[in-house]
Amino acid sequence: MENLTIVSARSADLARYLDLLEEIADWLAARGVTQWPRGGFRRAADYYAQSIAEHEVQLALVGDELVGTFRVLLREPIVWPEIVDDDAVYVYNLAVRRDRARAGLGGRMLDWACTRAASLGRKYVRLDCVATNDFLRDYYTRAGFEERGEIEARFPPPVGALRLRRYEKQV
Repeated sequence: MENLTIVSARSADLARYLDLLEEIADWLAARGVTQWPRGGFRRAADYYAQSIAEHEVQLALVGDELVGTFRVLLREPIVWPEIVDDDAVYVYNLAVRRDRARAGLGGRMLDWACTRAASLGRKYVRLDCVATNDFLRDYYTRAGFEERGEIEARFPPPVGALRLRRYEKQV
């Protein structure tokens, strides 16, 4: 098992962070999966720069090589509007470099998020995916997340409305 380190991204990491997300968006699009539209991350670079500044973006490294990434939010009122308690962390933009996909890195990153949630006194890790993304739906279920229904989430432009399947795991 490779030595995986997870660190908060710094502003200097923005370009390689966006490159990885765009690489995964291209891979998904080539397979007909509409999870992330091509070019969307670069178009929203200012948003992701702010997310880095707020210490939400985590980088998964093996040595100096960026092998994965994810964001950890403390609130998510668009996808989970009925949640009023600060009882969870919310994982977004989970991505693993495709040549590392079989190494179990995604599961290790989700385990890190669970540990982070517990350290903050949160009871759950919550995440979502496009409702038609069968691969991620199966992946999250195998990772111990339970389905918590679908929602028509309305994000600000340029994202817009998305039909999402929601998942939750108690930590």
